[in-house]
Amino acid sequence: MSKTTVDAKVYIARILGGAQSPTLIDQANEALLRGYTDWQIMRNWDFLLKDTSLTTAVTGVTATVPTNVVTPPSSGSFDFVNVGQSVSIGSGTAALAAGTTVTAYTRNSDGTIATITLSNSFTGTTNANATLTFGANIHVTAGTNDYNLPRDMFEIYTSRFITNSKRPLRYVRQRQWDRTQWDQTVQGTPESYTKYNPYSDATQNHGTMHLKFDRIPQQDDDLFVRYYRAFIVDGTYVDVPDQYLYQFLDYCRGLALEAKRAQENPTMYLEGVKLKAKETGESEEEVEDNDDDYMKSQYEQGSQYRPIVGNGDFWPTMGS
Repeated sequence: MSKTTVDAKVYIARILGGAQSPTLIDQANEALLRGYTDWQIMRNWDFLLKDTSLTTAVTGVTATVPTNVVTPPSSGSFDFVNVGQSVSIGSGTAALAAGTTVTAYTRNSDGTIATITLSNSFTGTTNANATLTFGANIHVTAGTNDYNLPRDMFEIYTSRFITNSKRPLRYVRQRQWDRTQWDQTVQGTPESYTKYNPYSDATQNHGTMHLKFDRIPQQDDDLFVRYYRAFIVDGTYVDVPDQYLYQFLDYCRGLALEAKRAQENPTMYLEGVKLKAKETGESEEEVEDNDDDYMKSQYEQGSQYRPIVGNGDFWPTMGS
């Protein structure tokens, strides 16, 4: 029952009375895109869950011989890459030695990755349309506390170290972290993580989020992450499973009708817009799935000396 995006726009346009009208098809496309946006912030859908266990291929890369510096084929296409990540090249005229990894990267002023440096140079002859395949999971490097996340990530579900320390990690909000982590330059074994954006939102598409830990990692490791991906809004097929397909498309039809009625009753349309804006603000304040309730330590509650029972500070004394 999967429906192509082209057929979906026709279905939405029919409610407007013109499935063959280019203008109404354009309006249906706008309703479809807005529908994706609304459903993305409505909740974290289980059908969008995925993880970092698979490799990531980037096509259209220019593999220049005999250098080891690579430029992304398009803006943002290398934004998920981390130092220490394995990389191989597909069939073509250029080759890479087995065991090649990413050793460094540079950024543009907007935070997107400008170049990556490999541990080996390309051999053979230059391939202007190569495919680079990057290893699974997020490689964690000792002494580094800034990591790129998958390009299609919307929200993190769970994460855990899988190579050395082999432990689950807990999500914390930056505010809680700043209240309890006095020295954020300490190295150790991380117990929690947070997301952040070190670059100005005004210089990019507001979506290049990074990950950091509560302690700077003291040893190399690999981070396995389960996450909710973003909807694919420009795919060949509607990015909704069959059991929700027509509920989603009928929701988009409703959006198209709202936009049409706005000309006749702008006041009602404005009220709907205000409600959507309120819902969007509430979604920004929602905790992540991984930000579960847990027993807070005495230190997190505000005093490292407060007893389990009682109201005063507890100072143990030696009996005579």
